[in-house]
Amino acid sequence: MDQIIIIGTQPPCPRCKLLTEVVTQKAKAMGLKAEIRHIAYTSPEAAEIAATAGLVPGTAKDVAKKTGLEIRWDDASEIPQIFKNQIENLDLDLKPYSQLFKEVAILDHAFRPFENMAEDLGILMTPVLIINGRVKHRGSVPLVSEIVNWLNELL
Repeated sequence: MDQIIIIGTQPPCPRCKLLTEVVTQKAKAMGLKAEIRHIAYTSPEAAEIAATAGLVPGTAKDVAKKTGLEIRWDDASEIPQIFKNQIENLDLDLKPYSQLFKEVAILDHAFRPFENMAEDLGILMTPVLIINGRVKHRGSVPLVSEIVNWLNELL
């Protein structure tokens, strides 16, 4: 059985929650028989996974603390067009999450500078998507089309 792990905050923040929901809904719609789990970034299992890449699990706040930079919310007032297009064209199974997509687009935009710095600082930044032991994405919620492509590899 395929194994999909989302490493995130506990309880899940909007980004971690959305990634878990999208993966779960898309896997279900595709008829995949996969074990899907959300684990806390503070768990020993998350630390073990991050250590295989020479990193420690953390959040945008951890990256901000390490750099001494502040998260700039004023820079995130506009949702980038690519995310607007995704929200407007959500598949029927994801329509119930449209408001969550909007919130996440703003958060991801605000956290983008930290996502870009995280690995250089030794941090595997949440949310993290792992499929069958391979990190597919980290630091933000990937586009639904990317998630579907990764899930298609399991068919």
